[in-house]
Amino acid sequence: MKEETEHPIIRISTPVRVFDNRGEVVEVAVFPDRRRMATNSKDGMLRLWDLKSGVMVKELEGRGEAMRGMALSRNGELIASSDESGYVNAWHGDTGRALTQAFRAHTSVCSLDFSPDGATLATGGHDCTVVKLWNTETWKLQGEQMSCDHQVNCVRYSPSGELLAIATIYTVDIRNTATKQRVVNLNIQSVVSLVWIPNGARLLSGNTIIQEWDPLTWPGNPVDPNIWKGQTGDHWRFAVNWDGTVVASPTTHNHVRLWRLSDRRTIAIFQHSDSPSCVTFSMDGKYVITGGQDKKISVWAVPEHAWPEDVPKDEAKNQIQDSDTGTQNSDTEAPDSDIEVQGSETKILAMNTKVRKACISGDLPTAEELLTQETNVSSDNYRSYANRSVVMARKLDWDHALNDATKSLSIQHSLMGYISKGIALCGKKRVRDARDAFDLASTFTDGDPKTIHFLFLIKSIALFSANQHGEAMRRVRQLAAACPDADTTLACRVVEVYLHIQLGNNALDRACATEAADHFTTAANTAAFLSGKAIDSKYEEFVVLFGCDFTSLWQTANQKRCHALLRAGKLAEVLEAYRYMANMSDESMKASCLNWSIGFMQELSTFRDHVPNADATPDIMMCKYDEYENDSISDIDSDIDHVDDVVT
Repeated sequence: MKEETEHPIIRISTPVRVFDNRGEVVEVAVFPDRRRMATNSKDGMLRLWDLKSGVMVKELEGRGEAMRGMALSRNGELIASSDESGYVNAWHGDTGRALTQAFRAHTSVCSLDFSPDGATLATGGHDCTVVKLWNTETWKLQGEQMSCDHQVNCVRYSPSGELLAIATIYTVDIRNTATKQRVVNLNIQSVVSLVWIPNGARLLSGNTIIQEWDPLTWPGNPVDPNIWKGQTGDHWRFAVNWDGTVVASPTTHNHVRLWRLSDRRTIAIFQHSDSPSCVTFSMDGKYVITGGQDKKISVWAVPEHAWPEDVPKDEAKNQIQDSDTGTQNSDTEAPDSDIEVQGSETKILAMNTKVRKACISGDLPTAEELLTQETNVSSDNYRSYANRSVVMARKLDWDHALNDATKSLSIQHSLMGYISKGIALCGKKRVRDARDAFDLASTFTDGDPKTIHFLFLIKSIALFSANQHGEAMRRVRQLAAACPDADTTLACRVVEVYLHIQLGNNALDRACATEAADHFTTAANTAAFLSGKAIDSKYEEFVVLFGCDFTSLWQTANQKRCHALLRAGKLAEVLEAYRYMANMSDESMKASCLNWSIGFMQELSTFRDHVPNADATPDIMMCKYDEYENDSISDIDSDIDHVDDVVT
C-alpha cells in the first residue's frame, strides 16, 4: 500500500469470479506460476485449476477420506495433502504424478509444510506431541523427531528455513531447524494457525484473535497485545499478501475481512455465501481467493489502495483476467526495448532480435553466446534459459538443452519453458515425459485457438524427432480435419509437407530410394498449392525452433523426388518429374534453380551412360519400413478433443 490514509471500509457481496467445486473446500493455494491453484476438499479430492479459463485441469485422489491439510512447495513442484486419518499423499505439482504411496504420518488430522528448499516435509498431528520430518526424495523419516509438550495444531517454516514454528494447544514452540533445539516458547493457548510475514520479520498467530510476534523481542509480549479492530471471529485460517502489508481472514457472519497490518484496521469485508474456511492471496496481492462449505472457490478484488507497492495502478480493476489469476502469457510480453515478439498471429518466442536473426540464419554459436551473456547479466532471466535450450536442441546437445529448460522453469513456469523442455525430452527419446511437458505448455495458451494450434504443430514436429513418425503425421492430419479454417489448414499443409520430406530423407539414408521417392512425391503433391504462395513470417517460429526451411518446400520436394527416382533407377519417372517441375515453375523459380538443374542434368546423363536399362533395374536394397513403428497414439484423441472444444 502506498499510503495509510483513512479509507472507508469497503463492503463487497459479489465476487469477481466463482469456481464450482464438488466438495467442501478446506484449503486453497496459488502456484508460483500465477496461473494455477490447488484446492483440498472434504470429498477426498485435491484439484488443480486453470485460473484464466476456470477449468479444472486435474483431480488427484487420495484414499477416499476427507482431505484436510495441504502444502505447496515454494517452487510449485511438490504438493502434499493429509486426510482425516493422518495419511499423507504427495504429487508432482506440474504433472500431478503421485510421488509416493499414501503413508500414515499420524493417526488423526495433521498440519504439514514444506521447507523453503522443498527437501523436507514437516508434519504435526493432534494424535501426539511430536513433529516429524520427511525426506521428499525418499518420503522416509529424516533424523530425529521434534518432541513437544502438547498435541500439535500447526507447523510453519520461516521464509529462510532457519526456524520452524509449532503451534500446540497451550504454546507456540519456535525451533532451530538445524539443531532442532527450542529457540523460544510463546505462552499463548489454542493457536490453530500460524503465518510468517514473507520477509520473516513477524510471525502471526491465530485463535479467536490474531496476534503479531517480533522474533527480535522473543520471548516478550506480542507487538501489540490488543485485539485487532473489528469482529475477529475464529481465526483458524488466515493469509498475508506478498509484501506483508495486508492480512485476510474468515470471521463471523460468513465474512472474510482484510486487515491492514500496520494499524490493524479493517480495509474491506467480503460477504461469503456460506461459512468460509480457507483464504489466500493471488501472487500479485490484487485478489483474495476463498473457499468454504458452499463448495465454491470465490475470487474477490482487493481495493486498489491496499495493493502492494509495486503493482501498477493503471491496470484494469476488478477483472480477474487482468490479475495473476489470469494474465496474458508472460512469454508474449516484451519488457525490454531489445525484445521483439515475432509472428503476427502466434506469438510464442520473446527473443532478442540479434538472437532471433542468428537462429534463422543458422549461426547457432553466435545465438548461444548472446544468450549466455544474457544469463550472466541476469541469472533469473527465465526467457534466456528457455531460448538457449532451443539453441542447444538445434545443436543436438540434448543434455544441455534439458538443463536450460529445467532452469527456466525453476525460475518461472511459462509457455516457452515447457515447449523447450518438451523439445529437449523428445531429443532424448523420453517421449512420455515430453508429452507431459507439452500438456503443461497448453495451460499457458490463454485459450487462444491460434496459439493452441501452433503448439499442436510444434509438438508434432518434436515427436517426429523422437522417431514417433506416424503419430506426428496423424496429429497434423487430425488437426487439419478438426479445424478446417484457412489459416490452420495452411499451417497443417506446410508441416505435413515438411514431415514427408524428412521421411524421404530418412529413407534415402537407409538406401531405400523407392520409398524415399514415394514420400517426396507425396510432399510435392501436397505442396502443389504452395508453389505460388509466400510463406509469411508467422512460420518463422518453426525456423527458430527447429531450423525448418519452409520458404521453398515445393521446390525442395520436387528436387528431392527427382534425385530419389534417379537412385531408384526409374528413368522415365525422373524425366516426367523434372518436366512437371519445369512446367510449374515461374521465371524467378527457374532462375533460382538454374545451378541445381545443370548439376542434375549432368548426374542424369552420367547415370544413363552407366545404366542403359535403368527402368529395368530394381532397387539395390529392398527396404521394409513402417512409418508407424515404435508409435504410440495415446494422447492424440484427447488433444484433438481439446482442439475441437476451442473451435466450437
